[in-house]
Amino acid sequence: MDGFVTSAPAVALVALSHHVLNLFAEGGRNHGVTQQQAELLCVVGMTDRVRMAELGRLLHMEKSGLSNLVDRAEQRGLAVRTRDTTDRRGTWVELTDEGSRVGVQVHNDVVGRLDELVAHLPPEDQEQLVALIEKVLAGPLLADGD
Repeated sequence: MDGFVTSAPAVALVALSHHVLNLFAEGGRNHGVTQQQAELLCVVGMTDRVRMAELGRLLHMEKSGLSNLVDRAEQRGLAVRTRDTTDRRGTWVELTDEGSRVGVQVHNDVVGRLDELVAHLPPEDQEQLVALIEKVLAGPLLADGD
């Protein structure tokens, strides 16, 4: 693999990232939604409603892709967009009852599978894993909350 720079932490993080994305894809498939729709349902469901700009940041999506994703969720009856009454530039995304139902199912499936992934680790290792992940996420590259 000439030219490819690797490090053990990078390889491990990439492998874990792919696995987590696959869990969202599987969880979504099990409930008739795509991976991105599953992520949207989980993010919005955890906050009740979220501004489009914040949703784009949380899902790491550009405006056009995010608009298409929310359009598809609206067409499927999973989400609705509403104008912010205090800031006309702002738009909120909220889940419908059906979106909330599917979102809870997908979220619980993904969380359950993630818990299974680490279940073989002793509790102190699980706590250390959480602490290390939190340190990585609080690091300088992600200090703005990404």
